[in-house]
Formats: sequence, C-alpha cells, structure tokens
Amino acid sequence: AYDSITFIMTGVKFGWLIRGIHHWGASLLILTAFIHMLRVFFYGAYKYPREFTWITGVALLICALGMGFTGYLLPWNQRSYWATTVGTDIVGTIPFVGDFLKAILRGGTDLSAVTLARFFSMHIWFLPAVILLLISIHMYMVVKLGISSVPKEEE
Repeated sequence: AYDSITFIMTGVKFGWLIRGIHHWGASLLILTAFIHMLRVFFYGAYKYPREFTWITGVALLICALGMGFTGYLLPWNQRSYWATTVGTDIVGTIPFVGDFLKAILRGGTDLSAVTLARFFSMHIWFLPAVILLLISIHMYMVVKLGISSVPKEEE
C-alpha cells in the first residue's frame, strides 16, 4: 500500500494533485456535513414530520466519519498505523463488547495486512454502498416532506 501511494504521488502525472483533492475534499465534506447538521438543529428541522430525515442525516455523518477513519489507514505509513492503533484501542474500551469489536476491526489482536484489507474493503465497497442507500432515502424524504423554513418567533 505504501509503495502504491508513493507511486501515485511521484510517478503518476498530477497524482499528487488528485490525492490532495481527495484528502482535502474529504475534510471539507465532514466540515460541511457538520455545519449542515448544526443548521438543521438550530432551525428545529429535525422535529415532526422530519425525524426520519434527521436520522438518515445522522447516519450519513457517521458513515462519512467512518470513511475518514478507514481511509486514514490506507497509506500504510507510520502516522496512519499509529492513528489506527489508537482509534481501534478506543473502540476496545467499550464495556463488555469492546475487545470483541476491536478484534473484528483489526482482524486479530494486532494491526496487520488483514486490517489493511478490511479497512480498504470498508472504504471502497461497504461504506459507499451504505452511503448511496442513505443518500437516496434522505433525498427522497427531503423531496417528499420539503425543506423546513426558518422558525418564526412564536414557534
């Protein structure tokens, strides 16, 4: 994986640019989604009849964070290795099921090529499929119910 990233950065024409756009675009997506969620919260747009729209939006934010977490390991360098070690150790602190979830994420007790394969699969197959489904549901609900307006003073 590290050699692939090095090749993209140095051997592919404008590979450094595409990788930079991917990195910064992902960060901008998280920021934009968070700002959107704040707007929805402050406008009260999560209230009846838009509760399910809010739930799909929260699920989309969680999936976007999952994309960021799984994508961070993919360069397979020291920074990503240790950041993923810390992230999966945090999951391991969940009472009762933490060690089990950590073992599932890592594919064993330590980070290895199995972990890299799992994160790669989640990053390019599983999470994008879930995100596509959630976006479809979310947009359907927005079209069906409409967007909420700025709350009036008496609301």
